[in-house]
Amino acid sequence: MRSYFGVVFACTLLCGASAFEWKTCAEGKADVSHVSLTPDPPQAGDTIKFSIDAESKIDVAEGSVAIAVAFRGLPVYSETKDLCERTTCPVAKGPLNLSYDEYLPPIVPPGPYVVTISVTSGDATEVADQLLCLEVDFDIAPPGARDVLDDISAGIKSKLHSGRRALA
Repeated sequence: MRSYFGVVFACTLLCGASAFEWKTCAEGKADVSHVSLTPDPPQAGDTIKFSIDAESKIDVAEGSVAIAVAFRGLPVYSETKDLCERTTCPVAKGPLNLSYDEYLPPIVPPGPYVVTISVTSGDATEVADQLLCLEVDFDIAPPGARDVLDDISAGIKSKLHSGRRALA
């Protein structure tokens, strides 16, 4: 029985470490309702996908998406892309879905990352409106970590299933 609780405790620690968190970092003209990151946790060599569901309060003809990545608090990457490459333009007032895929090279170190995603409307000739700003905190897992999590999860399911049979 003691080993069962040890496995549950280990899984709780590992599974808790794999979850990502997000929060808004500025008021904007869109309300964010959902953010997903797949795979979770990502590993070096993966292509990660951020998907953002929001509700735009304004019509948007064009805009930009700025991405800034920090590793352990140090800026390591940034880019700005056309909003219309990430979603269908023009964006009408109402539901808005943005997606962003990024390949993680095999040399990316495991550890904590913060990705700031800032979306603005307009172009360089007009005053831009902030649509949304998000900070997404996640860890890049060391190689093989997902396999360990899968093995632990399978072991727990097996123990739970065999425990149910024993009780029946």
